[in-house]
Amino acid sequence: MKGPLIINDRDKIEAAYAASLQYLGEQIELQEKITDALLAYHEIGSLIPQTATNVLSGHYLPYSESYLDLESSLQLCMEGFYKYAFMALRSVLELGILGVNFAADDREHEEVRPWLASQTRIRFKKTLKRIERLNNFEKFDDRFGLSKRIETTYDSMCAFVHTRGYLHTSQGIAGSNYNRFSTKSFNRYCEVMPSVVSDVIIVLLLKYPIGLQSLPLFEKFGLNGPAGGFLDSDEVESITAILHPEERNFLKQLSDNDPNVRSIKEQIESMPDISEEELKRQSNELYMEMKISEPGMKNRDRDKSLN
Repeated sequence: MKGPLIINDRDKIEAAYAASLQYLGEQIELQEKITDALLAYHEIGSLIPQTATNVLSGHYLPYSESYLDLESSLQLCMEGFYKYAFMALRSVLELGILGVNFAADDREHEEVRPWLASQTRIRFKKTLKRIERLNNFEKFDDRFGLSKRIETTYDSMCAFVHTRGYLHTSQGIAGSNYNRFSTKSFNRYCEVMPSVVSDVIIVLLLKYPIGLQSLPLFEKFGLNGPAGGFLDSDEVESITAILHPEERNFLKQLSDNDPNVRSIKEQIESMPDISEEELKRQSNELYMEMKISEPGMKNRDRDKSLN
């Protein structure tokens, strides 16, 4: 069955995607910048605490949805949907800030409920104002003007959502009434996307300063490490790599000077390393769990194995 006759057909979209891939292949530094930002935002999800109180509350949804929006945004950009790529980036920023807003008073398991049930509308500026009251945020903001920076970035993406003139239309940003690769628009996206990711990560690190500490999680817990709330050395390296050096150093100082962070770090580092026997047992358990969940296994057999 033939689809509807449209100007911006799939062939043009695929041509834009192919041109984007070719351009990234030629611009290795730009490719690494985008790849590093995507990886960093993926890794920061491990920092969000998963406790007995909040684990099933839905508090993780703002972050997980924002990560999906980030991937969608990049895909839209690659295909030449530049206006919609920026619109999706706005959602990444909104949701990233929203998740910290719910956790501002460590009551995210309660604060998130009206939003989950679509019973409330939350304004971006209101969520930002709330997290500005966090002690670490105030210190960082006084030094680097983070709040103003976030507001400026957000407003620039709102221009695409509300179509503020020709330059913020699909035709204006692509220079055509169909999708095609634009070096200028692609480069613009590659500047804004890492900035959005970096700012959300900074906000999360200001709320959870333990995230600046490289913890020996595998050495102490093996394969059964904490579900959330901490980062290992590889995750910290990936996340901090995209931050401006001066801001990264300031964040590390805030973390190092936090008494609660020091206490947690000392507790974990003072734990005995996991034994080879325990690690082998964990590995066998994981293997069995993966085997049980293999496609094609009958539900009754899976349920019996888990009982």
